[in-house]
Amino acid sequence: MAEKDRNDGDKPRNASNSADTADEKLLKNSRGSAEEATDESDGPATPVHPGYVAGAIYQSDEKVYNPEETQPFAVANQELGPVAAAAAAAAMATSNSNAADPQWNVEAGNLPVDAAQQGRAAWGGKVEFFLTAIGYAVGLGNVWRFPYLCYKNGGGAFLLPYCLMLALVGLPCFFLELSFGQFASLGPLTIWRCLFYLVHSFQARLPWESCDESWRSGLCREYRSPGESENATEAISYGGAYWNFTGELECSFNSTNVSTKCRAPSEEFYERYVLRLTSSIEDYGDFNWRLAIALFIAWIVVTLVLIKGIQSLGKVSYFTAIFPYLMLTAMLIRGATLPGALQGVLFYVKPKWGRLLDYKVWMEAATQIFFSLSCCNGGLIAMSSYNKFRNNCQRDAVIVALINCATSVFAGFVIFCNLGFMAHKKNVRVEDVAKGGPGLAFVVYPEALTHMPLSPLWAVLFFIMMATLGFGSQFSITETVLCAFQDELRAMGVMGASKKHAVIYRVIVCSFLFLLGLTMCFGGGMYLLNLVDNAVSTFPLLVCCIVELVVLMYIYPYKQLAEDIRLMVGGKPNIYWRATWVVITPLVMVILIILMAVFNEPITYGTYKYSPPFQLLCVLIGLFIIAWIPALAIYRYCREGGWILLREFLKPVEDWGPAKPKHRSQFLDKLAQESTEGPAAFFQSKLSIAAEMQRAASKE
Repeated sequence: MAEKDRNDGDKPRNASNSADTADEKLLKNSRGSAEEATDESDGPATPVHPGYVAGAIYQSDEKVYNPEETQPFAVANQELGPVAAAAAAAAMATSNSNAADPQWNVEAGNLPVDAAQQGRAAWGGKVEFFLTAIGYAVGLGNVWRFPYLCYKNGGGAFLLPYCLMLALVGLPCFFLELSFGQFASLGPLTIWRCLFYLVHSFQARLPWESCDESWRSGLCREYRSPGESENATEAISYGGAYWNFTGELECSFNSTNVSTKCRAPSEEFYERYVLRLTSSIEDYGDFNWRLAIALFIAWIVVTLVLIKGIQSLGKVSYFTAIFPYLMLTAMLIRGATLPGALQGVLFYVKPKWGRLLDYKVWMEAATQIFFSLSCCNGGLIAMSSYNKFRNNCQRDAVIVALINCATSVFAGFVIFCNLGFMAHKKNVRVEDVAKGGPGLAFVVYPEALTHMPLSPLWAVLFFIMMATLGFGSQFSITETVLCAFQDELRAMGVMGASKKHAVIYRVIVCSFLFLLGLTMCFGGGMYLLNLVDNAVSTFPLLVCCIVELVVLMYIYPYKQLAEDIRLMVGGKPNIYWRATWVVITPLVMVILIILMAVFNEPITYGTYKYSPPFQLLCVLIGLFIIAWIPALAIYRYCREGGWILLREFLKPVEDWGPAKPKHRSQFLDKLAQESTEGPAAFFQSKLSIAAEMQRAASKE
């Protein structure tokens, strides 16, 4: 084979091969030096201006060619390929103007650099990006939401649609955003509750272990074993588990009526002490200074970690990405030894195949994998934009996505071991103790911790893990916001590239975000948080995904994206990526949006149903977010010449007017009298379009 290749190389190539070779050489000459210099250093790739492809000086075997020379251009005595020739021809028109600008003086070795990329930081190594991506994708939702959806939608049977949606939606979107952000090198709270619980865990007796007089209700019941109960007649027995009757109301843990269902101390502590939850969003309640202090501490931590940008974020990720796995493993080992753990695990993994016939199961599997990987909210693009240009983002996308999903399944075993233990203690079914959302992390698990030996120690470790998971995601989410605005401000020249400017900017943004969070530190703040979460994490992200796929696959288009990826990782995307990006993933997203619109359910928080005005507010918030996409597209279209084109295309064509020469002459004379520019300003003309475009450019 090697001999055959050498023989083929000695033969003259056909015109097509010659053109392709010339294109490749030209692109290599124009881009290679910048990329090689980038790869040798740890900095990000420097983008090459389109004009630089034809504006450089090319060295062939026999002669040095300069773009200022007359055509035809040649490389190694062969004519340029169609791509390179088109690039060279386009550059000829602007070579004179660019030559005067020192930024474009390629003979002096100055590569054009986007203003947003000047002074742009980079990861300290591949491991930092990898761990940060894991910390970003793996969050609190892996601990509470996936196990809840799994038990709700058929146990082990839910894994089938979950894995299928990973292949059809999750992986394609994850890799698409990583590759897009890495190529361009540009970017697009629940932690306070963990800190609140962490502080209260440093006590000999956990505060949510008993019904405290200061915050309990008449339905609160605390656990007492038969030996601990001072008076058996004052206890209610449920299969050997005793709950001290400290309230004034009759209740039962098996009751389906909210007004007669007993409440555990952990549930009362969370809603009545931590949140000070009011009855509705209309009753917003008093300011909760405890939550405000916890929120302030959380933002102090976020600011200190991100004040130096991704360099400090990468170092912190070594802890935030690894520590949760150590804690989950320790808790799984401990939970597996508790009585009733096997009952919980069997409930978790035993498939209920009949649930697969319900469309809601597939819809929730798709939304869970989509949101679990944190696609289409800018974070993946922002983080990958700090990568080196040659980083294998395809490998990273597959590994991180699989780790994310494996973490969800692993956390499910941890959760359901303890849920089985709780069900055993209460003598109720597992499904009666499992709750979705924050309740699984801040109600059910704290209650399980109270029944463990050395419960304060386990509580401290658990909430350190929860805080670590929260911070791991919050660091990356905040960096996304900082990165997006920082790139735009630098491109507009408003913000400099110095470290001092970056520090001041980051402190200001984090302070502003802290002030926004204070609006939720009221008794009704949880209702507002739940409303905003429902508004921004459903339709807007799905619509962003559709727009992203359409733009990159059909407008950019896919062929060019595939070449960009080949330039980075050394090979084009295979048939799997092409099929999912171009057809399957957009189709799944459209079906998902239609299902969510048709079977839309009112927003609720627990048993509380939001009133119609707040239901409408949720819809308006979502529409407001989506409206920015067409609004900015129209603005950029009009600003960059689209309005001129539209105005010219609305004019009549040149042969419009009276048919007879006499009448047409009168018509043209009248136009000449009414306008100083004569008939040319009235008719549609390519020359007039060019003149208008040039005039608009000169004004800028």
